[in-house]
Amino acid sequence: MQSQARWQLFNIDSLIEELQGEAPDGKTLDLYVASLAFKNFDFVMRRLPFVFESVTYNPNVWQTLVQAAPLKFRIRDTLEEVLVFVQTEHCGCLRTYRFKRQRGLTADEIVANGWVTLPTTRALYDQLDTPAARSLHDAWHAWRTQTTQEPTALAEGRFQNTSVTRSLIFSGVGGCVACAAPAVASARTTLGTNAGRGVLIQLPLCAVHMESARQQPSVMRFLESLFSMSLNLPDVERAEAIPDELIPHIHALVAEGLNGEVGEAEKRRRGWHLRIPLTGGWHWLLRLNTLMDYAYMLYQPGVSKEVYRADSAPDHPDLPFFPDHEHSKPYKKSDTTAPSFLYGNPLFDLKRLCDVERELRNG
Repeated sequence: MQSQARWQLFNIDSLIEELQGEAPDGKTLDLYVASLAFKNFDFVMRRLPFVFESVTYNPNVWQTLVQAAPLKFRIRDTLEEVLVFVQTEHCGCLRTYRFKRQRGLTADEIVANGWVTLPTTRALYDQLDTPAARSLHDAWHAWRTQTTQEPTALAEGRFQNTSVTRSLIFSGVGGCVACAAPAVASARTTLGTNAGRGVLIQLPLCAVHMESARQQPSVMRFLESLFSMSLNLPDVERAEAIPDELIPHIHALVAEGLNGEVGEAEKRRRGWHLRIPLTGGWHWLLRLNTLMDYAYMLYQPGVSKEVYRADSAPDHPDLPFFPDHEHSKPYKKSDTTAPSFLYGNPLFDLKRLCDVERELRNG
């Protein structure tokens, strides 16, 4: 067990503030914390790796947790109370909660409300630290790691190459977030376009619920219908491509983001061709047809063949996250391909385009 000086409690009041409105009941609040236990709190030092510990400074929140807690302990030497919520199939961590009160419990309160008195804090953690608890946590952690491996890899790729900086990966017990059936694919959406503000949301779904998601105008609308809630979303229309009337604005924004100029824009059979001249005679050519049919090409001065290319051509089905990929040296036989993690919307993809240009200029 870690020394007391190294561990810390997570303040759940900040989570409740994010929910807005009236605080949920204790069982729902613990379920919310449990749903975030996998990897989200790895930065918090723990006494035991399978025990996640929180604190509230709100007496009303504390009372709701007391009413819901299956295990309640009073520590005699510190006069503190600790609530313990047990491990479940959803969460392999034990969750504890504390409240910083002015005085300890009275003897009548201890008896009436089912509190168990222990002499020391160590006695509590000796009681929690069992082979069964460790085994359950390890099995849960291994299962969650395996089931989130692909969406985690996608999120990490988009962190590196796009404007995405946060990812929310939903999961269900059997795989599908909506039922117990195995997941066959993920419904995904990304919110925000500005650098450092993109949020990637991924929902693993079974075949039936994937078809239901396709009937909705957006993944967020599907979430609303799935959980019978309102996210106060504006009305949106699904589009397979960037509307023509937005192309001039996209062209200007991307040119600014690449420190270039707005060049020629021409609509051809397979979409728009947007040129962006750069300093030193370099230039980008962006071909935008649909979000599943695009190409980004970087050219050196006086060279007819691109030195970098990212596209969505379905000719590399062996690559992860097919079909989006990039070519390291499209002008040579030694060219290699790799997943690009790009969107086909250059506003999301600016980070990778800027990085590629800088690397090739300095290489």
